[in-house]
Amino acid sequence: MYEMPYKSIQAIQIVGNKVTKAHIILRELTFSKNDTLSNEDFIESLEQSKKNLLNTSLFNFVKIDWAILSPDEVFIVIQVEERWYTFPLPIFEIDDNNFNTWWRDRDYSRINYGGLLIRNNFRGRKEKLSLIAQFGFTERFRLKYEIPYINKSQKSGLGFNFSYNRLDEIVYNTENNERSLYKSTNGDAVKNYAGGVEYTYRRKIFNKHRFGVEYDLYSIQDTVTDLNPNYLRGSEAESQFLSLYYKFTHDNRDSRNYPLKGNYVSMSARKYGLGILSDKLDLTNVQFHFRKYFEIKERWYAATSLRGVVAANNNQPYLLQNGLGYSSTFNVRSYEYYVIDGQNIGLAKAQLKYQLVKPNYAKLDFVPLERFNKFHYAFYLGLFSDFGYVEDNIGFPGNDLANEFQFGMGVALDFVSYYDTVIRSEFSVNKFGESGFFLHFVAPI
Repeated sequence: MYEMPYKSIQAIQIVGNKVTKAHIILRELTFSKNDTLSNEDFIESLEQSKKNLLNTSLFNFVKIDWAILSPDEVFIVIQVEERWYTFPLPIFEIDDNNFNTWWRDRDYSRINYGGLLIRNNFRGRKEKLSLIAQFGFTERFRLKYEIPYINKSQKSGLGFNFSYNRLDEIVYNTENNERSLYKSTNGDAVKNYAGGVEYTYRRKIFNKHRFGVEYDLYSIQDTVTDLNPNYLRGSEAESQFLSLYYKFTHDNRDSRNYPLKGNYVSMSARKYGLGILSDKLDLTNVQFHFRKYFEIKERWYAATSLRGVVAANNNQPYLLQNGLGYSSTFNVRSYEYYVIDGQNIGLAKAQLKYQLVKPNYAKLDFVPLERFNKFHYAFYLGLFSDFGYVEDNIGFPGNDLANEFQFGMGVALDFVSYYDTVIRSEFSVNKFGESGFFLHFVAPI
């Protein structure tokens, strides 16, 4: 194997790609035909290429083998097992900050239902086409088309989206760190028409740039403006505006679904109101997010995260207000029942995990479809702590959790499986001594 200190790649063969075009797979490799690598770099390059292919979410399993043609020449065989790419699925979901707030109130009116058609890997080129017709708590119609590569060098891409959204019930304000809800009995509380175009540039594997422009038109009932004159801005019942944004990401995690090793860095800026339309909106938000994952020793892992949002000014209509607690990914764990509004936010997280059950594979013989009858699974037991700070310069009523450090800690059990499934169960306690058992469906960090 190591008779020569280097390996020269003479050929690359791909097996199992019935839908995916070969050039999409070759784009994720850290090596090419005719490359010459040291033995150490050769092995590392094979491992990283496998991770890159799995992170495309196009394949359930990837295997990269190689055969010796001569002491310094090798032949590469890449075997992929493709996922199921077409999902005509019913929509039945909870529309709330997180599952735990819904479970506390069990408000069945906050249910969305409808139909979703997703075609991943459209045309075998990693494109994604999605159509949504959703009813219930949030009525939504959306068309989205993502094209990762529009040129031969596979560096530039485009995305398009158009949507219509309406709600009878909205959060019009916050008081005492809880949402204030208004439910209309005679029509839409808020309507939104939106559309956007995005250009992406991915010169190398781990770095990606996004440039986009979006158009939004919001209209609300007069009752909403009475309840919160700053919901849109200045007691207006309608507002239209353009927004321009840029986002850079560096992502070399071993898994985007549930990472254990690697780094993730993102920086973005969005300007709301470009002075083109009649609106007077003038707001700029800047965000950054850093995450690091590393192995301490066999079966022991740690992760840290630092995230922040900075508003260039305090001229934020409530619709665009920043805050913690409005999603299960941007919150202080143990504060699931609270929201903290403000303009500037800092959030730090840390977690120590033990691999209770190593990644394993199982086959369900009673399932006839090959793309569904074989799956992987793992369990992780962890300890975590979160710290958050929200600066509120406007002064929301009873927003006592703002302008003070908040923290929580607890224990967690994570279940990870195929098709990006994560079920996270946590027992946590906050700085007030309040504790609870909470469920989430995304990776903790």
